[in-house]
Amino acid sequence: MSDDLYAKELLRWAADASRAGHLPDPKRAATVNNAMCGDKVTVEFAVDPTHEITDCRHDTKACVLTQASASILAAHASGESADSLAILKAKVTKMLKEGADAPPGKWSAYGIFAPVREHKSRHTCVLLPLEAAEKALGA
Repeated sequence: MSDDLYAKELLRWAADASRAGHLPDPKRAATVNNAMCGDKVTVEFAVDPTHEITDCRHDTKACVLTQASASILAAHASGESADSLAILKAKVTKMLKEGADAPPGKWSAYGIFAPVREHKSRHTCVLLPLEAAEKALGA
């Protein structure tokens, strides 16, 4: 793997443990695995009665790409919905597969994964937390 895959900002996100762990009473949760490499991520959400996300935590046993993606998701999920996270997953997928721009606004941190485009086997690593979110929220 080239060094541009592991830029400083990506490593910072991967090391961010501020939202790692478990919620005391998650309303929605899911665990997904990457069978190719053994990565495993659990994403937990607290949601309000309108199904808006009010909190998010992750438990990630995975490579730095998956760790960073899970940290970005957990840091910015509050205020989102199943639909908005499905749109985010589509945008990140398009960025990885087609070279589209990174998602805008608070999700722009996903731009750190642009170099992953050249490493198709690593796309799953970036998308794994978003897949867990999709599964947890029933999107």
